[in-house]
Amino acid sequence: MKIAYLIDRDSVGGGMEYVRRQMAAYPNDETRVFFSDSGECAAAKMNTWGAEVIHVNHLKALLQLFRNPFVRPHGRVIFTVHGIHLRKYDFLPKSFSNRAKRLVRLSLERWLYRKCDTLIALTETDKGDIKRLYGSNLPVAVEANSIDVSGLKASVGLKYRENEFSYVCIARFDFQKGQDILVKAIDLAQQELRAIGKRTLLIGGGTTLEEMKRFVIEKGISDLVEFAGEIPDAGVYMTCGQTLIAPSRWEGMPYLLLEAVARGRSIIASDCPGNRDVLRDCSNAKMFPVEDSDRLAELMVENVA
Repeated sequence: MKIAYLIDRDSVGGGMEYVRRQMAAYPNDETRVFFSDSGECAAAKMNTWGAEVIHVNHLKALLQLFRNPFVRPHGRVIFTVHGIHLRKYDFLPKSFSNRAKRLVRLSLERWLYRKCDTLIALTETDKGDIKRLYGSNLPVAVEANSIDVSGLKASVGLKYRENEFSYVCIARFDFQKGQDILVKAIDLAQQELRAIGKRTLLIGGGTTLEEMKRFVIEKGISDLVEFAGEIPDAGVYMTCGQTLIAPSRWEGMPYLLLEAVARGRSIIASDCPGNRDVLRDCSNAKMFPVEDSDRLAELMVENVA
């Protein structure tokens, strides 16, 4: 069987790890990754290659697949929902502009999802919300991210020493991942954290990185925070912090937390969909309400006291 994986970019993170694991799960099939934003008609590319299954993993890629009304994909279309990004509007001001943007996105996603043969949710939470938001009759299956414990890399030859920092946060810098919540918590607890010499390592690149750097400088907490930038296969760097912090506003099924649990790491995470699903039975994890920098600050101080 020919299985095409359609993405809009080759990015770091759990989404691409999911794609790699999907490809490895079908060793007897012919698999290939296609990029939707190459300027060609995505559906035509799929048809020319002879794809029998088209597994799409980004919304932009799904839009590209169906944008040409005169060329329809011949293969069965599967779309994996890597977190419900419509949740972003739950955290934004309820302005006319934001309400309009939410409605446009909701309508677009409903239209696209109805064109798919199967939708894959990563958690039961997301499955329920997909049916509630986009249509109760949609064909939704649940296939959670998984982790091969034997494939975890050893923490050797790293830029930082093991447990060099009290805390480490590894994620691309954007609104969803909530680094702003974390740096606000560090600002709130700066006196206590400074008194006991506890520092935080932030790994990742992205749209809000420079904003976070400016905030850290303005608040005078540069001695408590180190920005490492984007590092390939950064998950192994979680051993450089005594505790992993995951302050996301929402998630799908976060691969990094699965790896942290597998490694037996201490975790502080927001109580958001995705995080909650992974950490429900984890004895090494403490959770705080989403966007609650005050509670996160308290947990950071309690964790190192």
